Amino acid sequence: MHRRTFLTRATAAAGLAALGTALPSPRPALAGTASDGTAPRVLAERSSSAGLVRPERRFDMVAVTGAPGGRDTAIRFETADGLGPWRPVHLHTGGRDDREPSAAALVRAPEGATGYEAGPGGRTAAVNLTDGEELRLGGPGRVTLSPGSSAARAGVPFRTRAGWGADESWRFGEEGEDLWAPEFHPVQALTVHHTAMPTGDDPAADVRAVHYLHAVEQAWGDIGYHVLIDPEGTVYEGRHSGGDGVPVFSGVPSPGRARAVTAGHAFGFNHGNVGVCLLGDFTEELPTDAAQDSLVAVLRLLCAVTGVDPSERIGYVNPVTGAVTPGDAISRHRDWLDTECPGNAFAEAFDTAIRDRVVGGPS
Repeated sequence: MHRRTFLTRATAAAGLAALGTALPSPRPALAGTASDGTAPRVLAERSSSAGLVRPERRFDMVAVTGAPGGRDTAIRFETADGLGPWRPVHLHTGGRDDREPSAAALVRAPEGATGYEAGPGGRTAAVNLTDGEELRLGGPGRVTLSPGSSAARAGVPFRTRAGWGADESWRFGEEGEDLWAPEFHPVQALTVHHTAMPTGDDPAADVRAVHYLHAVEQAWGDIGYHVLIDPEGTVYEGRHSGGDGVPVFSGVPSPGRARAVTAGHAFGFNHGNVGVCLLGDFTEELPTDAAQDSLVAVLRLLCAVTGVDPSERIGYVNPVTGAVTPGDAISRHRDWLDTECPGNAFAEAFDTAIRDRVVGGPS
């Protein structure tokens, strides 16, 4: 039987289920685990100085924003030992399809950093992820997206936006308007990325940092990825997709009727293209086994609930411009745009480490 036919028939119904909860088949349900916790608000101190910047408060990262298509820059940090060596900063150009592209990157500061100096051009912001006032987190902290058929009970648990501490105020302007109203299109492709920075001790804080970079520094109003995965294999809900609690989609997805919210991970190819981003820099090393396993599970699930054939070459159709671009149904960021994402080491191993496993199905 053709792989696409198998996937579609095996997942005629799909939905969200509570962790460990059996559901009557084939009707799906939405449930999750509640989150009554808090998360610190991200603090940031912006600067346009080309010289040494000494922020007033401790900082974990520096957000660097430059001109789209411009050359990469560099940064060095000041510690008790003085100024360290210059480090390259590879700016990633991307963004919302309804705006001009922008280029930015996050750079993790060394322990005890007291200042930094960035190369000429662009804007920087010192980012503190732990010392801000506590945000109250409402809503479920975790939900599981799973095929609703009796043949495939196992789903993928997502740590929700409330679960990782998304600052939902960033989605709205001064007059309460939605800065990036959700727009939905049928899913055509799935694209894999990396954050291009080493991970820290708290992956949820790293997700909040990416959220800040996209929503505030690049003024998108929200994070540009649909799904994020940390080195331990935890899966995070990304871009806001409405108030129904279903990650990624406008309601419960099923093959032929799965419509994903448009995000900002592959400029010019965002509509109907689900972006999955691994936390970490995979220029010289591969993601952890746990992260790879979760990525394979997420891609298998997304193929199952959308009907996308993971082995297929497609003609991606931009639903706004009508432009047709050939590509793979499961792609790397660099397959769409001129970028090193998702890292040279990972990109080289991608077919055997990820795509072939998704196509082959559960062993």
